[in-house]
Amino acid sequence: MRGKEGAWNMSNENANADLIADYLGEASEYVDRLNQGLLELSEGDGVWPQDKVNALFRCAHSLKGLSACFGYDKTNKVTHELESLLTLVRDGKVAPTTAIVRVMFDAVDLVQTLTAEIAGSGHEHVATEIVLESLERARGAAAPEPGKAEAGPARDEATPAASGPTAANPEANETVRVRMERLDRMVNLTGELVVARSRFQLVARQLRALHRLTEFASESQDLARGLEELEAATARRGGDDRTRQRLEGMLEQARRLHAIARDFDGRVLRDVDDVAYDLDGVVSEIHEAVLQLRMVPLESVFRRLHRVVRDTADTLGKGVDFEVLGGETQIDKRVADELVNPLVHMLRNAVDHGLESTATRRSAGKPERGHVVVAAFQRGSSVVIELRDDGGGIDPGKVLKKAVESGLVTSEEAAAMSPQQAQRLIFAPGFSTAAAVTEVSGRGMGMDIVADGIKRLRGSLELKSEVGKGTVFTVQLPPSMSIQTSLLLQVRGTMFALPLTEVREIVELQRVAVQHVQSRRMIVVRDRPMPLVLLPEAYRFPEAAASCAAPADEGAQHAIVFGFPGNEVALGVDRLVGKEDLVLKPLCPELAAVRGLAGMAIRGDGKVTLILDPQGFADHAMRRHGAAVALPG
Repeated sequence: MRGKEGAWNMSNENANADLIADYLGEASEYVDRLNQGLLELSEGDGVWPQDKVNALFRCAHSLKGLSACFGYDKTNKVTHELESLLTLVRDGKVAPTTAIVRVMFDAVDLVQTLTAEIAGSGHEHVATEIVLESLERARGAAAPEPGKAEAGPARDEATPAASGPTAANPEANETVRVRMERLDRMVNLTGELVVARSRFQLVARQLRALHRLTEFASESQDLARGLEELEAATARRGGDDRTRQRLEGMLEQARRLHAIARDFDGRVLRDVDDVAYDLDGVVSEIHEAVLQLRMVPLESVFRRLHRVVRDTADTLGKGVDFEVLGGETQIDKRVADELVNPLVHMLRNAVDHGLESTATRRSAGKPERGHVVVAAFQRGSSVVIELRDDGGGIDPGKVLKKAVESGLVTSEEAAAMSPQQAQRLIFAPGFSTAAAVTEVSGRGMGMDIVADGIKRLRGSLELKSEVGKGTVFTVQLPPSMSIQTSLLLQVRGTMFALPLTEVREIVELQRVAVQHVQSRRMIVVRDRPMPLVLLPEAYRFPEAAASCAAPADEGAQHAIVFGFPGNEVALGVDRLVGKEDLVLKPLCPELAAVRGLAGMAIRGDGKVTLILDPQGFADHAMRRHGAAVALPG
């Protein structure tokens, strides 16, 4: 009985988890619609069209009913009060002033917080009294006629929903809600399938050597014939019995070898090659299809950014025009969720530090309202997000001065830095140019949290800024966090991998001149000087590998260029192996503290490959060998 009861409890828990997942999915959609609808109306000319207010009302009403059905009382009370306030606005009894809109936004923010709590613990804990009182005060601004306000919701509830593709044909756009844990498991299993495909292809390549069995069959037959002739000749000459016995034994062995080789059917190997080819196509399609299941448009992320810009600009008293492009670009749901905080921080930073005050912009001949753009697009298999502003840019001199004062760099290191390197110091932990702590900035948490967030997503972050004209941040993200297309490279017998999206160029070292500047190797690629870094100098290789390899200068045949403009690095490697899809695994405890490594992967041959973190490795190599020195002239 206990076993059955335990099984029932487990089944019941899983069912409850599925129900909560369904609630969270619907609730999040309603919250997004409320946020977006309020934002559009608040940025209008002050006139709230009836149909748009009705759409907001229906969202609040649906969320109220949904939360009541699941027993989430706090969400139910907040949405009930919000629904009542929207009724008064719709009926023209309360004007949608800035204060009223702020109360509505606070209510939606509270519901979003409650939804996040439910997702984490299944319960609601946040206090709701302050927001509920604000909603009640806002409703108190109008005294509705008895029964009038109550009749309004009844009319809307009786009114059928707007017709659309789904209403006209329920099967036209059918969807099924699936918990993210299940999708994650599918993605992980698909990753293992990719590894299994690589192993099968490796075995198929090794089996190709069996094609030579057909040659062996012919040669063993010739050998048997030769032995027969030799045996006959020996018998004619009257050779001794011992010699004849040996020849008979050798002849028998030759005949058995011929029989074995003759039975081999070369069509089997051709079938294996065909199956390997078909398997490659099927696995690729399955992999792509599974990854697509987790893809969502970036619009789901960008919708949240409008509020950030609006609220930050209002707090700082700045006029800002915000533009979003490429919201239809698809990205992994996990990446989208983790991307919100870095983008929010970057936008706040752009409005606060990037855009000048109205007076400063006016005196510089710029439009009084600043312009901030977030644009997304595909670049190969990667997703690129650009955040641009037309502000004052990042002054490298001011950044260096602050960095030296803060002890982040020495005066000597600062003097050797290029403008681009100086600007990237804004990503150093604890760096901030804010003169005072405010609600927006100056809390000791600078752009380093952005860089860390992008790194966790296995992405790259570039910065381009011109003083007086503005700044562009470019985020490049892989299509998946679990599988990564990598360039395989070998150094002294050890296999490494580099994300293919990070590779800017591959150079044959025989075609470029390696120069030494202050005891450091430098090469010039397309008129760009950059340090030549060698892995054995950055990491300690086993003595056996070091002793059997050529000297560092002679061993490297190619250099892989990566990094950001103005701080590029050329990594010398012995051999380029090719590209391969790798299933990323976390580093083992022994390697977790090694700088410049992003993870590890087990390839089809069962061997471990270390995956380099390009920017982390470049920083590690530069710290180990000193700051890069530009070539003279």
